[in-house]
Amino acid sequence: MNFKFNVNDGVLNVALDGRLDTDASVKFDAEIAQISKSNPHESMIIDAEKLEYVASSGLRTILKLAKTEKNFSIENVSPNVYNVFEMTGFSRIINIRKALRKIDLDKCEKIGFGGNGAVYRISEDEIVKVNYNPLTYAALDKELAKAKEAFLLGVPTAISFDLVDCGEGRRGVVYETIKSKSLGETIQSNPDLMEELTQKYVEQLNILHSVHTDNPVFGNAKDSYRKQVEGASKYLTEEEGKMLEQLLEALPEGDRLTHGDAHTKNIMIQNGEMLWIDMEGMAVGHPIYDLISIAAVLNGIRDNDQVTMGICGMDVATVFKFKECFIRKFFKTEDPQMIQKYSSMIDALRLIRAVLAISFTSKNTEEFRPMIIQTARQVFFPNLQNIIGGVKFLVNSL
Repeated sequence: MNFKFNVNDGVLNVALDGRLDTDASVKFDAEIAQISKSNPHESMIIDAEKLEYVASSGLRTILKLAKTEKNFSIENVSPNVYNVFEMTGFSRIINIRKALRKIDLDKCEKIGFGGNGAVYRISEDEIVKVNYNPLTYAALDKELAKAKEAFLLGVPTAISFDLVDCGEGRRGVVYETIKSKSLGETIQSNPDLMEELTQKYVEQLNILHSVHTDNPVFGNAKDSYRKQVEGASKYLTEEEGKMLEQLLEALPEGDRLTHGDAHTKNIMIQNGEMLWIDMEGMAVGHPIYDLISIAAVLNGIRDNDQVTMGICGMDVATVFKFKECFIRKFFKTEDPQMIQKYSSMIDALRLIRAVLAISFTSKNTEEFRPMIIQTARQVFFPNLQNIIGGVKFLVNSL
């Protein structure tokens, strides 16, 4: 067996190649101890992609490392070697990750795209949501875990399968194929069903928000907004940063499940059943956080049907009709004055999502960040107190 090592950002990376049998274990045990002592580090990661076999003596060496290293993990383990770790109980006491299934995107049909990646059809039964941005790869494990936990809590979601390697350093999450269209696309194709579908959409939001949980897998919605405020403040003046903190103070805590991006393209319709997809932002909080994400698409992009269709599945004219319908159903009112009042507040919530987009890391944000900042200074900050007042009113209404 051979191995290579390097130290990067406090991580001692060790790549194994071959068979960790009795003879190799003795040599590896001595050499890795000296390497660990001579190279200061905070954690050690064993890359087992090319590890073909591990004997009992090799297991003892690995156990010794796990006990002596501050943070220790093994990655890219082949199925055969992983079975050894699992049968011996090592997978219960050491952070061990299987090698990712590899997906050849050149053989897959691209069926959608977003700021950080795209969606491909793997087969009749599977799609993969591919993430192109390495800065967001850490969130993929969380998305997979959130989707599974939400499903177990009774939230209608697409079944999530596994994390996969999509080549060229790209990662993705595999989901079951939803053999239908999004809510927005369905309304666009069947405008006569808008009332019925919007009512079902509101019911799905109510089901989601009826789930009270303290499951740490989901994280905290307000903490997520706090990070976005911190990120956006780096590009703003000190005074503007303090104004964003005022907004943050007005946003509540909560113990209800929220989707985080609950607009009409993230809920699919299959055989009459609505299913949530794209659970990356799912968190525990207050329904206001979902209303903010919905408000972000309820005005569309004026005079640009193509962009609006890409965002929410509907053209501009249909979005405006849907907005009025959604307000009536969600807030349970037919009073024209109240509908207008809620509509104005929805417009204000849209500005929250827009200004926090300053902190986003997608390629599109990098390109348009100066324009986003300019718009925030023209529209958001001058109207901040009205926006905060609207947030407080809506929080008390939900």
